Amino acid sequence: MKILVIRHADALDTNGNSIRTDFDRPLSEKGIKQALRLKKGLLKADFLPEIVLSSPLIRTNQTSKLVFPEVFSQNKSFFERSELKPGAHPEIICKIIKEYNPKSIALVGHMPDVGVFVSWLIGASGANIEMEKCGAALLEFHGLPREGTGSLRWLVGPEWKYR
Repeated sequence: MKILVIRHADALDTNGNSIRTDFDRPLSEKGIKQALRLKKGLLKADFLPEIVLSSPLIRTNQTSKLVFPEVFSQNKSFFERSELKPGAHPEIICKIIKEYNPKSIALVGHMPDVGVFVSWLIGASGANIEMEKCGAALLEFHGLPREGTGSLRWLVGPEWKYR
């Protein structure tokens, strides 16, 4: 199984008017550019997941749709999961993945959760991998993911350009 873990792209701050809560924060222009750049890199790397799971927050949903438009245009599987909101726990995320049991999956979430999840999967749970906004980590597993069973194939930031 391959798991691509993505931190959402750059988002606008709350402003007390149209953006009242953290949930409502949309991507900034910079964030839109970051997501489109990641999409290009993933296309060159020939990575298109069977399933995309996203936190229900607006910025993660927008990042998902910009990075994986093919998932939406080909009626592939996209799911918003409330368990992926800020504060997500690695064990819960693995349980969600097991529900779908895909060959490849992308998760779009928030820091520090995505960094903690990647660290936990590769057996470095005391560490915290810092992922930039719209950064991504690809992990591979023999079977379903569990703590310490993942191999980190690559970790990239938003300026990444696949060969």
